[in-house]
Amino acid sequence: MNTYRLKIENYHSISKADIALNGITVLAGINGCGKSTLARWLYYIVKGANGYDQNLFEDYRTDMDEIVSQYITTQKDVYYYPNLNKILGKAKGAIINSTYTDLESFDKIEKIVLDMTSHFSKTVRNIYISMNNDYKIRLLKYLNIERKNGETDDEMLKNFFAEKTSEIKETSKYYLNLKDRRPIKRFFEHINFYYTESDFPSVMSFKEDGVEIFNNENIGTILGLKTAIYVDTPMSVNAVSNNPLWEEFRTYLQNKVSSTKNNEVAQRLLARIRNIAGGSVIDEEDFFGDKELAFKRASDNLSIKLEQMATGIKSFAYLDRLLEYGYLTQGNILILDEPEAHLHPQWIVEFARMLVKIHKETGLFIMLASHDPDMVSAIRYIAEKEEVLDDTTFYLAEQDKNAETFSYKELGHDIEPIFASFNKSFDLIEKYGVDNGK
Repeated sequence: MNTYRLKIENYHSISKADIALNGITVLAGINGCGKSTLARWLYYIVKGANGYDQNLFEDYRTDMDEIVSQYITTQKDVYYYPNLNKILGKAKGAIINSTYTDLESFDKIEKIVLDMTSHFSKTVRNIYISMNNDYKIRLLKYLNIERKNGETDDEMLKNFFAEKTSEIKETSKYYLNLKDRRPIKRFFEHINFYYTESDFPSVMSFKEDGVEIFNNENIGTILGLKTAIYVDTPMSVNAVSNNPLWEEFRTYLQNKVSSTKNNEVAQRLLARIRNIAGGSVIDEEDFFGDKELAFKRASDNLSIKLEQMATGIKSFAYLDRLLEYGYLTQGNILILDEPEAHLHPQWIVEFARMLVKIHKETGLFIMLASHDPDMVSAIRYIAEKEEVLDDTTFYLAEQDKNAETFSYKELGHDIEPIFASFNKSFDLIEKYGVDNGK
């Protein structure tokens, strides 16, 4: 099994965090100590490094689609040609529906856009001479064409489309160059655009088996991790949200990567989860025929929209769906931010037990942020019973002296310092419970 280390320093409330990710990693500490920050950046790094080429391709696809869309808008509004409209429409669909596999994915889109530019150029040059002056002005405005001194109409159009062809090729060259170099700057631009993070750690490191992924000005590929799944609240299963992290999480719940129907380990784990929750996650169609998640209760086969279920049910429901759809497996990492927040104390222990069992039987990496003594204790002692304690590491965020920042102390398997920090709440109960007349 690969080993990983995430290091962040002097960022928000974190003064120093050097976190090992070797199996199950538990981060403990008070609110505001940076646990969620570490969880998010681990997610960004894994998704960003492994999805670098995919993200570039999607940006490239968007740029190329805008060119064809401009042709479509122009010919519809200025001079409608049904046959050309049909060709351009098919081209746009091919671009939008294209997926990234390798370099040929870029080549296919470039060829489509170059072909459409050629088709569109010939049509425009043929009809331009017969257009009245108002339509000519309108067409030039739509295409942002400016006549150069001494150019005839045909020369103007011919030169414009020659420049457009060159622009398309240069755009392709630009993106392929980014793909080869993998500059870190592009990684941060993606984080800023998609997740609206406006500032970044000045000191950040991510190592796989001791090898740094952030190498000088470039970002490498993480070989042993395919993807990361981040859950900050069970409410992320809800259907409508503008939160990009929630939206990405829902894509996992709706898109199967592999079948676990004949996987005995997965089926055994699913049976345990469904026994605890009292039902399972299913797909149903809503009023408009769209697929939505529902929870089917085992006792009476009643189906209820998952978003309408209690948040505790949702916690086990997303484990159910992620496991069934092939995401909770070796080579992936599940990042959970305070999963105990919506769970009954008994279910906290059950949830912890399922996490340990899933790690043991599938090899899934897990990073868990928590400030609940039941969750921390359950992970610790169930991991020992299941003989995966050597894969389990605990960290405590300790406040720096005379500062509002925290350093993360590696505890190994010793959770006593965590409980010592939790016990401060009992001191407060004793303090505020004493009748001292105040």
